[in-house]
Parts: sequence; C-alpha cells; structure tokens
Amino acid sequence: MVIGDELIALELSSSAFSERDRTEAFHEVYGREILKLDIEPLPETTLQVDMNLRALPGMSVAMATVSPIVCRHTTSMIDNDDPVIVLNLEGTATYRQNGHETNLGPGDAILTTNGLPGTSISHDANRVINWRISRTLIAPLVKNFDQAVGKPLDRHNPALAFFLDYLGIVNERQTLAKPGMRRAVVTHMLDLGALLLGATPDAAEMADLRGVAAARMRSIKAHIRAQAGAPDFSLAAVAAKQGISKSYVRRLFEIEGTSFTEFVLNHRLAVTYKMLTDPSLAGRSISEIAHQSGFNDISYFNRTFRRVYGMPPSEVRVRK
Repeated sequence: MVIGDELIALELSSSAFSERDRTEAFHEVYGREILKLDIEPLPETTLQVDMNLRALPGMSVAMATVSPIVCRHTTSMIDNDDPVIVLNLEGTATYRQNGHETNLGPGDAILTTNGLPGTSISHDANRVINWRISRTLIAPLVKNFDQAVGKPLDRHNPALAFFLDYLGIVNERQTLAKPGMRRAVVTHMLDLGALLLGATPDAAEMADLRGVAAARMRSIKAHIRAQAGAPDFSLAAVAAKQGISKSYVRRLFEIEGTSFTEFVLNHRLAVTYKMLTDPSLAGRSISEIAHQSGFNDISYFNRTFRRVYGMPPSEVRVRK
C-alpha cells in the first residue's frame, strides 16, 4: 500500500448512476477499479452504496452504508496483501475467507486481507467501517498475525472502543492539516490496531504510551466540550467517566504542555465569547451566559476574560 503524505478524501455513491445502469456502472467503476470487488445486489433488491474514503500515509478508512449485497474478492483481483479490519456497526453479514465462515452482528469486527480471495454477504442494510493498513507496518506488532485472518475479533477487548472512537479523527480536516499530525494519527491507529489484534509485549507497552493515551485524550476532550457547563462537572467526574485516576488525567494534559484546569478554562472562555457575539443571544445577560458556560464566580470570569481577550465581556458584546 503506497500512499503519499497527503489526506485524500473520496465520496462514492451508487445514486450517481441511473437505476438502469446502477449495478453495472458502480460494479465496473468503483467495485473492480477502486475497491477490487465484484459487487452485486441480493435477489429482489436495489443496489445502494454510499461510501466515504479517507487515505493517510500507509492506511485508509472507508465508511459505508450498503443495501443487501454480495462482494467477492477474487484471485484475479489480488494486487496486495494489506490487512483490513471490518467493523460492523449495523445490520448482519457473513464473511468467508482463509477457511473460516464468520457471522457478524452489530458491534462485531473481523480481520480480513486483500491477499486472499474471500466473500462477504450483507444480509440487510449495513453500516460498516473498513480500516486498511499496510501489512509491513502492522504485522510485526501482532502475535500470530496470519492465523487471525478470517476470524472474529473479541468484541469485549477494551481496545475496540478506543479504536472505533479514534477512527473519527480521519474526518477532521483541520486536525490533519499538517503532515506531522497525519503521521502521528497513523502511528496511534497502528498502536490501537495492534492491541485489537493481539499485540506483542513490546508493541503493547508502546501502544499504552502512545495510541491509548491519544485515544483517551480525544475522549476526555470530547467529554469536556460536551459537559463543561454542567453544574456537577469536575476532574473527578471526567476521571470516573474514563475509568481512570485523576492523576492520570492530569498527566495526559501535562504531556501536551498544558493542564486540565487550563484546558477547561480556555474552552469555557471560548464558549462565552461565541455566545456573547451571537446576535440571537443578545437578550441574555452576561452573567447568565457565564453561568451557562460553567463559571460560578462572575468576578473570576470577568478577570480571566479580560486577561485572555484584552477587554471586558461587555465591550465584546458592544463591539459586535
């Protein structure tokens, strides 16, 4: 798998074709040429495939919603041996590869490969995510890699939740604007993928320091953005939600050169600034907006707002 150092995005949809030409055109243009698959609808169904592809150095992510279909990866289509982790989010499907037949339901996952022929059948409307990674990158990090192909992954593996949550970062164009960040994301995904497949001891230790920490931080920051204005919001509540200690949360922020308190403060200030400059909220008082953003001490809010923005909240509202 050879991909440059750019973020490549591609949207695929069978609806771009007329109903009469949909199966044949999508099959030839997208199926065989791009996906390396023979794609056919199940009897008495209409082909519907909507897919977003995101490619980073050494890996790609395909997020798809599909109608009941059968996909065949034939020997003649094999041009690489990259592994693909399939995460089945909705619907039911059957995968046959490497001598195994596996039925997947919502929340199940399986390791497949582009290096062997195989078949997948989506029995009903399915929503899936396929993570393709260079074999040369992932195989050395995993125990008994080849034996795992075609078998379901442990849905109770804690790494699965981290893996699935962190995959969402491939849709954040601003986050991935810099090459260094793109390479870091690939490294973190490798760490999480190795843990999901059964990492070697050395790879597992490194993954805890890199990929798992990055996934936890992503989840922690999302929780802060969603709950920082709640009356019961606290470091203890965040740590409990993550199932980790308060000291570990603090340590994760220290690694990024900041602190939990500073991140929360900056987020709350940004929220208040946005609300103060929103014309639709002109009828709300400054104190009401401050409280809603998580500030219980109005004097403290005014001081920190002035320090960060160089003017009092009232002036920001007047200027806008």
